[in-house]
Amino acid sequence: MILSLYKKNYLLKNMSEIIENPTLEEFAKNKTYIGVIEKTVFGGKGLISIEGFKILIKNGIEGQKVEYLVTKKKKSYAEGRIEKVLEHSELEIPEEERRNALPGCPYQNISYENQLKMKYRQLSEIFRNYEDVEIPEFKGSPEVFGYRNKMEFSIGYEKMTREIVDGKKIWKDEGVAVGFHPAGSWSDVVSIDDVFLASEAVNIIRREVEAILKRSKCLKKAPWNPLISKGFWRGLIFRESKATGDIAINFVVHSHQDDKFWERLVASILDVELPEGSQVVGILETVNAGRSDAVNNPEITTLYGDARILETLGKTDFEISPFSFFQTNSKGAEVLYDTVKSKIGDTEGKNVLDLFCGAGTIGIYCASDANKIVGIEMVREAVKQAKHNAKINDIDNAEFIAGKVEMVLPEVLEQDDFDTVIIDPPRVGMHPKALQYVAKLPIKKLVYISCNPSTLERDVDALKLSGWRLKEVQGVDMFPHTPHMEVIAVIEKD
Repeated sequence: MILSLYKKNYLLKNMSEIIENPTLEEFAKNKTYIGVIEKTVFGGKGLISIEGFKILIKNGIEGQKVEYLVTKKKKSYAEGRIEKVLEHSELEIPEEERRNALPGCPYQNISYENQLKMKYRQLSEIFRNYEDVEIPEFKGSPEVFGYRNKMEFSIGYEKMTREIVDGKKIWKDEGVAVGFHPAGSWSDVVSIDDVFLASEAVNIIRREVEAILKRSKCLKKAPWNPLISKGFWRGLIFRESKATGDIAINFVVHSHQDDKFWERLVASILDVELPEGSQVVGILETVNAGRSDAVNNPEITTLYGDARILETLGKTDFEISPFSFFQTNSKGAEVLYDTVKSKIGDTEGKNVLDLFCGAGTIGIYCASDANKIVGIEMVREAVKQAKHNAKINDIDNAEFIAGKVEMVLPEVLEQDDFDTVIIDPPRVGMHPKALQYVAKLPIKKLVYISCNPSTLERDVDALKLSGWRLKEVQGVDMFPHTPHMEVIAVIEKD
């Protein structure tokens, strides 16, 4: 009783100490304050300033008045999380129009028009110090809901607790779920009825699989428990062609099972009524016997149909295997690639260098009429896929090389001269050595595609030292409701 009274007084004391708009002297870690989000910066964090000192609030939306807890404090900035939204932003949609909260979608309650405006402002802010640079209107995604062609769900329990019985740990797992890990947890799984980034067909199948597992007690196999690294069911992955409606379903499990084990589940999935134009063409089993959720060297068994689906972008076809890389927004990828193609210009009869080419999609889509395409990519599996994609599109003038760009590029430049260079590096940007080689190229224009405008700006700044000039940055929204964006930069040399 005395302890609970102490806790109550402690909580009341802390509540009374919540300060609105504190001074910098009053500001400290592990304390709660009230403030108004001034703007949302790239990455999805809201900014609150106190006497010039910046506090970054996770998932904060400009215009919100929030109660926030300071979780980290450094010399130059602090970080916090929202405890309560006291007043909503004018950018947010009405309460009755909101959908189920999805992990990774902090912008989902902002109208799509305002999402594009916000991303445009973020992009403009990053490149504010560049004179005479063109920043056209942000290009939106043709589909705002149901746009993802790949969905990955975890299979687990909604709640995982343990008790000590006779000195032994006994797990009390509750509620089988096919869904997502909630924020801050890697063990529990939350089932979400309306996953608005997925198509109607994928939502229907996910619900059916979850219902079957619940009814059948998971076919006498327990979902994976990451806390003790035991269990069978681990994940459910969908690959879907937006051009054909074909869907491949991949069950990630801890150990291989024979066909008899899968018969009932496969038959039930094939009996599910799907929207017109959608059909299941493949059901797979992938074994992940490791502790981590990352699937390395997967053992794949085809339970039904085909493991691959075919996606069409513009006039080009791309084969998608269970774990191959492909842009997750097919319609948005067409907008991105068409924009890249317009920035590159005519490639007929020219030599095109495609750096960090992945599965070769951009080079094949944008430069199929070139004299020669040379792509360099570090991931060997992606290079195999690039060669296959060139083959199915009857492109015989493409060469794809496996290796690090900074290691392979010097030899490539010794063998060929190039008229056009496409650069699409990972989020960390270009390796300094690769950047040095690119800076010395005897060409007039680079087209740089980036999913991280901050590292793009860093690389552009480095290229300035070699006489390159940023002409244009064009934002393309491939990921509605999320903080992510794609940016196409046109960099020229006089």
